[in-house]
Amino acid sequence: MSKHHHKPAQMAEEQDLETVAAEEQEHTETETATEETKPNYYEQFVRLSADFENFRKRTEREKAVYLSYGKKELAEKLLPSYEILLKQGAELNKNEALKKAPKELQSVVSGIQLLLTEMEKAFRSEGIERIDALNKPYDPATQEVVAMIPAEEKQDGLVLQEVQMGFMLDGKVLRPARVIVGQHTEE
Repeated sequence: MSKHHHKPAQMAEEQDLETVAAEEQEHTETETATEETKPNYYEQFVRLSADFENFRKRTEREKAVYLSYGKKELAEKLLPSYEILLKQGAELNKNEALKKAPKELQSVVSGIQLLLTEMEKAFRSEGIERIDALNKPYDPATQEVVAMIPAEEKQDGLVLQEVQMGFMLDGKVLRPARVIVGQHTEE
């Protein structure tokens, strides 16, 4: 009889162990499936952070390009007036008769010189500078030849006249200088 009683208890025990093992396996599979489907918030955060940093850098580059383009556009519009002021300022400085002119005329001359000085400061602060070409060797990168005139041997290849002033913007040619270059010919 004890054998009989022992068998069902043993079977129940084995069944309990099988049930526990099956439940553990099911729990492990569920846990693994949950880990695979569970979103990884840290990775998402890192990706989002990198995307935002790339966006920030790209917008800064684009902003710099737009500002540079705007500065160039404005400078190109102001260059003709600036060139006229430079030429007139140089002529006014040469003219000795103006020093003996009436005070009203001297006041106008000093006003033009002040205006020229302020424009020079503003242009310099924006990175705009004049190309110094006169009496220097011709430079095709910054100058455009409009004519060549006969010249002495020592003036061969030199810029003898400047027809239109040239300007640089942040080290790049904004407007090339238009020049007349001397050319020596053997007779």
